[in-house]
Amino acid sequence: MVGGASQGRAGSRVSRSAGDGLAKRNLRAILDAAVDAIVSIDGRGLIRSVNPATERMFGYGAGEMIGKNVSMLMTPEHRRKHDGYVARYRRTGEKRVIGVGRETEGRRKDGTVFAVDLAVSEVEKGELFTGIIRDVSDRKRAEARLREADRMASIGTLAAGLGHDMNNVLLPVRARLSALWAEGRQGRLTASAREDVSEISRSIDYLQQLADGLHYLVMDPDSNGRGETELEAWWAQTGALLSRAVPKRVSVTSSFAKGLPRVTVSAHSLTQAVLNLMVNAGEAIETGGRRRGVVCVGAEIAGDGSRVVLSVRDNGRGMSQEVRRRAFDMFFTTKTRGLGTGLGLALVRRVAEQAGGSVAIESTPGKGTTVAITLPAVVERARPRAGAVISVRDGRRAAMVRHVLEGAGVEVAVGGDAAGAGLWVVDGATSVRAVREWRKRWPKGRVVLLGRPGRGGSGVWDSLGAVMIEDENDLGAIRAALGRASAGL
Repeated sequence: MVGGASQGRAGSRVSRSAGDGLAKRNLRAILDAAVDAIVSIDGRGLIRSVNPATERMFGYGAGEMIGKNVSMLMTPEHRRKHDGYVARYRRTGEKRVIGVGRETEGRRKDGTVFAVDLAVSEVEKGELFTGIIRDVSDRKRAEARLREADRMASIGTLAAGLGHDMNNVLLPVRARLSALWAEGRQGRLTASAREDVSEISRSIDYLQQLADGLHYLVMDPDSNGRGETELEAWWAQTGALLSRAVPKRVSVTSSFAKGLPRVTVSAHSLTQAVLNLMVNAGEAIETGGRRRGVVCVGAEIAGDGSRVVLSVRDNGRGMSQEVRRRAFDMFFTTKTRGLGTGLGLALVRRVAEQAGGSVAIESTPGKGTTVAITLPAVVERARPRAGAVISVRDGRRAAMVRHVLEGAGVEVAVGGDAAGAGLWVVDGATSVRAVREWRKRWPKGRVVLLGRPGRGGSGVWDSLGAVMIEDENDLGAIRAALGRASAGL
């Protein structure tokens, strides 16, 4: 009996030992398979154990973490708070984090900061704690995109309404200005009055630029950034609006190479991207001092001509190497919390990448920054038939023609090949030979010449059957001529 009892007790010990081993293996399997990081720490905040997900999430090996303070996984700001929480809990027993899940930030080995959900539980009172950490950066990015989409939709609605109302007001104003110009040509206005009319006309042109800029700022949620843009015409119509994004003390210049091809990005997406760059450039230029702030927007053909580089350059304070490395990270910002979302440059990169391009930053602390967006050039091909194509160098005049034609229900394309168009609006700089070749290929097409004829005079254009509008400021004549030329389109 004694022997049997001893054997029974020994068997019980073996059974418990086997059970403990199985439990440990099961626990290890669970920890290894967990998607979330699981970290145990002692009462001093030193890491006792980590699971594989912790290594994947933070980029450290287990040997680099065990025995170190858990604050190594936190940003400096949260590190200081954590040390205070631990000291307070050991002194008073007051729980600030334990048993309460909360959102905070983690810091990877490479310095990347990301959003996490943290839940801490107490395993042994004051001696052993377990933290479960979930990477929620994807969720936060999705939430940020939704907020940004809502904000842009609101701005788009406002911009569309303002642009529409401004155009409705500008058209009758232009008509009355045209009447005053006619009075002036007949000698019925004094020199002073003619000067006043000229100044008003320039102001109206500026307002028209702002209205066109608002048109390009409107968000088109279905285009996904796809489209084609002629950069010189785009800047002519948006430059006035975008220039207002920088402080008054900062001057804005532009430099666009001649003969730029169209680029594969929609005008509204490009406007949003450059608007962000202009705002950043303006904020990077310090106030005061003798140094004058300058922001330059420019574009040039790159390489073999298949790419165009659009750049925004400032002479502001520049970026450090660390800031430049993280500049495109979602939520990263050097601005005061609450004043910057950290989404501006991320949006610029998204616009570039959706267009098949890229974006790069060159910066020197104290000297300034250049952000260069490289975009694919449009491969010339047969264009789909358009009601009208406008090939007018002056962006304001082109905008006026476009508004008149669109108001008449005509589909309009600005710039590019006029092949297949029913109506081609040109200016005096357009080659007569090019128009003659176009008429041979499209004998039913109609030509409108906006402005005085160039070389060859009006007789050549008459032979091409062109409708001529010599006074570019006479809105009434422009509307009448375009109405005749576009009839039936």
